[in-house]
Amino acid sequence: MSNQISPKAAQQLLRAIEQDYTLAQSLKSVLQEEKSILEKRQYTAHSALLARKTQLLMELDQADNARRQAMADMGLQLDKNGFDLFVKQVPPTWQERFQSGWEKLADTMNACARLNKVNGKILAHAQNSMEHLMSIIKGTANQVSVYQANGRRNLSASHRMLATA
Repeated sequence: MSNQISPKAAQQLLRAIEQDYTLAQSLKSVLQEEKSILEKRQYTAHSALLARKTQLLMELDQADNARRQAMADMGLQLDKNGFDLFVKQVPPTWQERFQSGWEKLADTMNACARLNKVNGKILAHAQNSMEHLMSIIKGTANQVSVYQANGRRNLSASHRMLATA
């Protein structure tokens, strides 16, 4: 190893990557469960799941900060280039373990991002559907202009309202 990277620092980085990966796997499971709940429109179960998701995101942020700090302490850039430089400086017997851990973490985080995007689209669709239903109930959906007895157009369509609260 170079004089810049000690075995202790390398082990600290490996633990941080493994911690990130474990938390990312948990987040992926929660996002998959969230997708299932949203598809089934089980919104009461979704509230409880959001608390778990929020907790995991906070833990993942802390683990990410620990990994970044370990890299910064070794004088490395906090990105893939910095990590690649680090891998070149560790003994060949360690390189595969570090590279494998980094790739698994990156793949899992990419899967989480994709799942989160899908879940966001499901939520947006559900919200649009709910807003459309509410506009129907209020009588404001697809307002048709109606001529009144005095010859003027009426766009309020209040006479079509299904219910009032």
